[in-house]
Amino acid sequence: MRSEPDDLQTFISKCRTMDIEELKSNIDDWEGKNDFSIQQANLAIAKSELELKYKVRKEQIDLLAKSLTSSSRIGRWISSFKAFISEFVDFKN
Repeated sequence: MRSEPDDLQTFISKCRTMDIEELKSNIDDWEGKNDFSIQQANLAIAKSELELKYKVRKEQIDLLAKSLTSSSRIGRWISSFKAFISEFVDFKN
């Protein structure tokens, strides 16, 4: 028979492999069952994994938004510089 720490590690690994929607669905299901088929500690672990996944998702979205803003700004600078050079070249002709 497996020892409790191994079961806990298996449970944690299982939670980490689930995507956000699947983990949220399982948590809702576990909370909806008013029996003790899943220990409160396991439910707390699943909830903390879900919070971590949400945090990672938010960080990725923020990083992507910064990257898009930065690339857009660089694009505008390049366009402005090209326009300036083209005006300067046209001015000399």
